[in-house]
Amino acid sequence: MNLSKIILNKIFRIPFFAKKRMGFCGKNVSFSDFSNVAGIENMYMYENTNIYSPARILCTRARFIMKKNSGAAQGLTVVTGGHMSLPGKLFKNITDADKDKLDPDKTFDRDIIVEEDVLISTNVTLLSGITVGRGAILGSGSVCRKNIPPYSIIIGNPAKIVGFKFTPEEIKEHELKLYPKEKRLKTEEINNNYNKYFLKRIREIKNITKL
Repeated sequence: MNLSKIILNKIFRIPFFAKKRMGFCGKNVSFSDFSNVAGIENMYMYENTNIYSPARILCTRARFIMKKNSGAAQGLTVVTGGHMSLPGKLFKNITDADKDKLDPDKTFDRDIIVEEDVLISTNVTLLSGITVGRGAILGSGSVCRKNIPPYSIIIGNPAKIVGFKFTPEEIKEHELKLYPKEKRLKTEEINNNYNKYFLKRIREIKNITKL
């Protein structure tokens, strides 16, 4: 990389032409390599977010949304769509027009949403239709196929919940300091998630993590 390109990347976190083509680009957004993005118009990155290169973002028919204060380390893969299979037709010959006609509800192409304050480690894959809850931590190499509860810690392929980064009381205190009342998670939701995905699965989690 020559000196002028280094300076340009340092001054402009996202090239001007790319920012204009995005669905939305907030302040203090960092993602310099757009060579591996398909469907940049469906990419929404809000304030203080980052995706370190290299990354592969495939969002041609549904949106990829990363909300405020979230970030991804190197190797992120995002795939908002999936292949359709039709009897008597090669999958490579199935067109977007076929999808539009046969799949009006877009079950093969769905938004991926990363909520606020999510930490995504290296080489994580996010697949069509999932929502990653606020404050979650996604361990390296995780392949995420289902929704991820707020503040949970997940690892593996397929990704499994192995804990929470805060206790319910700590989550409530954390939310009290950072979010207005109308945006805070409900106490019942916090407690239910902790019981359902952690306390009731202690034995399974110990086997997964070899503790």
